[in-house]
Order: sequence, then structure tokens, then C-alpha cells
Amino acid sequence: MFRQPHPIQYPGGQTGVLLLHAYTGSPNDMNKLAHRLADAGYGVSVPLFAGHGTLEPLDILAASPEEWWAQTQAALAEMHGHYAQVFVFGLSLGGIFAMKALETDARLQGGGVFSSPIIAGANQLPAGFRQYAQYMSRLADSPGHMTAVNQQLPAQLAAIADFSQTVADHLSQLRRPIFIGQAGADELIDATRAYALRDAIQQPVDFHWYPDAKHVITVNSAHHQLEQDVLNYLQEEVPA
Repeated sequence: MFRQPHPIQYPGGQTGVLLLHAYTGSPNDMNKLAHRLADAGYGVSVPLFAGHGTLEPLDILAASPEEWWAQTQAALAEMHGHYAQVFVFGLSLGGIFAMKALETDARLQGGGVFSSPIIAGANQLPAGFRQYAQYMSRLADSPGHMTAVNQQLPAQLAAIADFSQTVADHLSQLRRPIFIGQAGADELIDATRAYALRDAIQQPVDFHWYPDAKHVITVNSAHHQLEQDVLNYLQEEVPA
């Protein structure tokens, strides 16, 4: 049974946290972390990226990194209107936009990435998307559109890679401590690139390696430790 995912909003005190979900994912990626942060008194917002959260994979392929970045900017503007301090974190694709925001939005207090392919390297994203598309076709009880998926997917992945490269090219613009969490047993991206990302950042990095965890560390075996690590980072970075 397919349940339509929706954006998540939890009001909080003086500090807000924007969480950005993964490619082919939804706010459900961030549900556990959002609950933990809300319980700790933080305001939390988890938007739904365009094209995501439906039974039709082609909806994702109809969107673009620029559209997702615009959504990130809009969500940040809303958060800045409600909270004195704002942080942003992103999982995988969401991490690309979180880091872009940290490079370009001087008002942000901090943030970081979880299993995010900002530094180029080997990945299994094409196979991962095709597997996702086939799964959604079964849920929808339809033959799907794998021919169209195979035709459109390379261009979108190339666009994401190009956008990510612009983020990687401007890591020197970061002006605050950055959180990096990486799944050691990542099945979608080259986990060792997280070390390259750490080394490319010219600011203090709060680096965490979850050796046995798969890609989506916000919901899998690593999620309890990740949540505590993020809370520790936030408590360190929020002004007293």
C-alpha cells in the first residue's frame, strides 16, 4: 500500500533545522531525525522535492536540480522568518543543496551532509534509480515506463553531477563548522569520497563514519547514533 508522503513541520524555540531528503526519497527519509530534533526543542522543516513522493518515477525525471535548489532557497527563507538561528542538513542529493546553502547563505548557523556525493566518484545511482522505478511500477500495478526512464535518466544524473561540481568548486566559501556523516557500507556512492570532502573543507569538520551502515543512515542501523551526533553538533554550535 502506497501512502503519499508529505512535508514535515514541527514548531520549535529559537533554533530551526531544515532537513533535505534524498534522490527518489521523500520527507520520510528524515522522519526519525525530525522527531528526535523536535523532541529536543528544535523547530524542524522537511520539504518535499518536486517530482518526488508519487508512484510515477518520470515525475522525478521531469524536475531539475535548479528547481530543487529553488525549493531549498524558499524553505530557508521561511525558516529565517521564524527562527533566530537556522541550520541545514541534507541526505545524499539533499546534501548537495544543503552544502550549496552553507556556501551562499551567510545567515546560516551551520549544518552538513549525510552520505552525500558532493565530491565526484564511482556510484551506482543509475542502477539504484532503475530499481526504484521498477519497484514503484509494481506498487502502481502498471507496466511502468522503463524505456522512457532509460532515455531520460542519464541527462538528469549528468545535471545533478554538474550541479554538485559547482558546489565542490566553492567549498572554500564555507565559513562555519560543517557536519559530515557517512555510511561506511554505502551501496550507492563511493564512501571514501567523504574523506575527500572533509579534506577539501577549510573549516572545522565534525566527521562521523558509520562503518556497517548502508546509504540511508537517517533510517537504518546508524540512525540512533547519527541523531545523537547531530544533536551534539547543534548544541556545540548554537550560541549560549
